[in-house]
Amino acid sequence: MRVLHVTESRSWSGGTVQLWHLCQALARHGHAAALFCPPESELLRHAAGSDVAVTVCPMRQDYDVFAARALAEAIRRFRPDIVHAHHPRAHALALLAGFFVDIPRLVVSRRVSFRLKKWNFFSQWKYRTSRIRLFVAVSDDIRRVLVAGGVPEERVEVIQSGVDVARFSPRPPDEKLRTELAFPRGTPIVGNLTHFSWWKGQTFFLEAARLVLSSGVPAHFLLVGKDTDGPAARAKVTELGIEKNVTLAGFRTDMPEVLSLLGVSVVSSLAGEGFSGVLRESMSMGIPVVATDVGGNKELVLNEKTGLLVPPGDARSLADAVRRLLTDKTLADSCARAGQESVRSRFSIGKTLERTEKLYERLLAER
Repeated sequence: MRVLHVTESRSWSGGTVQLWHLCQALARHGHAAALFCPPESELLRHAAGSDVAVTVCPMRQDYDVFAARALAEAIRRFRPDIVHAHHPRAHALALLAGFFVDIPRLVVSRRVSFRLKKWNFFSQWKYRTSRIRLFVAVSDDIRRVLVAGGVPEERVEVIQSGVDVARFSPRPPDEKLRTELAFPRGTPIVGNLTHFSWWKGQTFFLEAARLVLSSGVPAHFLLVGKDTDGPAARAKVTELGIEKNVTLAGFRTDMPEVLSLLGVSVVSSLAGEGFSGVLRESMSMGIPVVATDVGGNKELVLNEKTGLLVPPGDARSLADAVRRLLTDKTLADSCARAGQESVRSRFSIGKTLERTEKLYERLLAER
């Protein structure tokens, strides 16, 4: 097979990690994989020296004609059997490129559970056009969103994103990193590990942190991800008066080491969550989790069994759940074991790659 992957992603996000694993797997199995991405993409650092052919092009907006023409030229040069667009702008550019070159099979991944904009003509065209052979939804919840938005059911396939169970395996706490981050000894660490944005809910996570601290339960709170050390996060911590109990670590790439220090891992998203990578990674490492009941979170976290689910935006409920896991060792250990078994048996990266390759083979076999 010859598969061209398209993305506008610049950061090393969950979707980008999945994309790169897929490129590597295709190359290992004797297929030809190529990549079309912007010049600032973190993917370039990983692709250097690999068998994956790379075309670099700036992507300024969804319907960037210059980028679409460059993509069309890359398609002519590489002659793919399948073009797979992995992110929203890549989705739009691939459709636009289809006006300049024939794309035999266009596959589009959908990783967030925001509702489709029914009032927006371009959004409706992006999702209802017959130019797209198939949508790959990373959770059942996203499949429901796509179908509710007008995408025919037969054109949506669910392939959950997987976790690298070898990399995210149980391990002792990384003492070197504990010293580097100056965490207090003997105090459990509660982490929220994702890029800072309104819909990731860090503001309400910090409000819950203050409630936990005011209840007398000892804990230290950690934010890791792009802009978690920025002015908005710092202002909120100062407003709440919890500076001594919070570490704002910013963007990091040593996630297994960071996770090894956590007593509880929290996903506090308010909307849009597809199939959380942080949840999968935390559970794979045997860390008890709390998550808001949005998007695909409930497909990973079965309340009281593999973790605790709370309503989105409810700081008090989140604080109560964190307190329970910090003070009830039996519950925390039970959720951690069940969560680890569930993720490692059902949602490994190997299963994701196998299902995606089979999907490609099925598309090639179709007339």
